[in-house]
Amino acid sequence: MEINNRQLIYINMLHYPVQVLGIGSRIGIWFQGCSIGCKGCMAQHTWQVHEKYGTDIGSVMREILRYMGSKPDGITISGGEPFDQPDALFELLMGIKNAGLRDVMLYSGYQFDALKSRYQYIVDLIDVLIDGRYMQGIETDYVWKGSANQNANIITQDAMLRIRYDSYLKRRPEKRKLQIVEAPNGVYMVGIPRQGDAEAMQVVQC
Repeated sequence: MEINNRQLIYINMLHYPVQVLGIGSRIGIWFQGCSIGCKGCMAQHTWQVHEKYGTDIGSVMREILRYMGSKPDGITISGGEPFDQPDALFELLMGIKNAGLRDVMLYSGYQFDALKSRYQYIVDLIDVLIDGRYMQGIETDYVWKGSANQNANIITQDAMLRIRYDSYLKRRPEKRKLQIVEAPNGVYMVGIPRQGDAEAMQVVQC
């Protein structure tokens, strides 16, 4: 299916390699704009929509394709809130699929059942969906989650990928791995710290 390369999309950052959000070395894409605004969110810089973050699907896909020679293990999409831009998200996921990339993991603050009801055609293009608002005070020991209410939904029909994720998502590591990323618009910490650590880092930043 041909994608709409002119579709407007608001992106905060695209980076490779990301090694702390999903299996292996991945392309990370952070959407700009979030209408949910979870208390204690570590990515509040991605909440506000501003024209300076606007680009088009064609430009994003060209940047993704630059990394194909490095054979990324997958793509992780976060934000911001990707489903606040459903048209752009759909076109991006179709572009990723057309490029032959597999293993798409996506974070959303919306509940899985609500997304399936409204955006089944988008959900079908995702392999693993981490759903639910970030909630302070309910820590989780499991990998890739910020709070215990969040769910890791394995959607993929790829049997081997399902087995890999089922194994990884049962992990409860003693330490959370974080990554420092230098991007054109700043230096960022990538990954999901424990809640107490996140609060300490926010105090240091003040």
